[in-house]
Amino acid sequence: KEQYDRDNLCGTGDNNAKGQLNVSEDFHWYTQGRTSFAIDWNLYCDREFLRSMISSIYFAGAWIGTSVGGTLYDIIGRKRGALIGYAIVISSSFALSASPSIEVLFVCRLLQGIGVFLGFTGMFVLLLEYTATKYRSIANSAILFFWAVGYLIVTLTGYLIKDWHWLATTSGFISLTISLIPLLLTPESPRFLLVTKRNVEGAKASLKWLIKLNKSNFDVDSVILQDSVDKTEEPSFIDTMKDFWRYKEMLVQLLIQMWMWMVAGFVYYGFSFSWGSLGSNIYISYLYAAIGEVIAYTAMVFPLEYWGRKPSNIMFYLVASASFLIAIIPYNIGGSFTVEQLSCLIGSMFVSAVFGSIYLYTMELAPTSHRGKILGYCSFSARIGAFCGPRQVDVWVEQGRDIDNLCSAVWLGRVGYF
Repeated sequence: KEQYDRDNLCGTGDNNAKGQLNVSEDFHWYTQGRTSFAIDWNLYCDREFLRSMISSIYFAGAWIGTSVGGTLYDIIGRKRGALIGYAIVISSSFALSASPSIEVLFVCRLLQGIGVFLGFTGMFVLLLEYTATKYRSIANSAILFFWAVGYLIVTLTGYLIKDWHWLATTSGFISLTISLIPLLLTPESPRFLLVTKRNVEGAKASLKWLIKLNKSNFDVDSVILQDSVDKTEEPSFIDTMKDFWRYKEMLVQLLIQMWMWMVAGFVYYGFSFSWGSLGSNIYISYLYAAIGEVIAYTAMVFPLEYWGRKPSNIMFYLVASASFLIAIIPYNIGGSFTVEQLSCLIGSMFVSAVFGSIYLYTMELAPTSHRGKILGYCSFSARIGAFCGPRQVDVWVEQGRDIDNLCSAVWLGRVGYF
């Protein structure tokens, strides 16, 4: 996809008073048989703002999913919360493939946003609560590595499947087979069952499943499981919310983490939805981004393991900030490859590392009884940034990419420094 010529395709003055896309046979030939909802519903020219709204409404759904999920995980469990999320994703993907209008598409994208982040965040908490502390850096990187593999799958399916209706259907089947079915076969978090639900027998049943998976002969029935807090009743939602007022340090840490997540979400999703604008081929641009994420999530395990969570976070923020500053330099490296493209690629890699590390950092700071809420609220704040991120494309069109790179550098630098 190249940037279309607004004067030629949209028309100016008397040529096209309505400011709508002039679709001709040449235009259809240029698309090479590909369809998109932007073409189907003419989301160009005076209606171009609707395309960025489609991205933003997805994150409006993510706000709902993360805010509801934060409480849901601590009430019905990590697994059930994630299952509800993935069920919403699958059903809305199938419904989106048959959207008769842009209004229905908006609703489907809202539901997808709710489901994706409700499912992923619950699954993330569940898997890391399975894991012993000394293996969490590796487990965290492994989870996000496969997130990046999903990025590659999106690029490949988008290239191979030319009809957007079938692309939406395919994404629904992928979610069904890769996410929902395996999750149905896994047990609930033993930490959640023991600490939040005071369900000792349920916690033992989950541990037996994990012991069998690891082919161990350990006898869990010979061990007395007991939470360090001597309570026999399950804490209520109101009690856990009051804890943020009782323990001021926990509230302060929550607000700091929410700020870190919001900035990371703004920059990460701004680039995730805008990579196609950095090169002449949208698929190659997104392929570079996907490979960058694979490298970032693989490499970040080493500083997290040996330097610690906080120093690694600071380093990731500051290097990303410096990369976006360098991207302002107008220099052509060779061919059509520029300093801006290389620096943005490096910067996005470190922003990916930021996101991967703060997931782990936040989860380990949060007590088990409040982990679902804290991770949900932090993810909610990231979606505020993510909602604004796709708007960067509008800034690029109006003010130029240098302004956007400078803003990204300033925000990331402030978080890393302070």
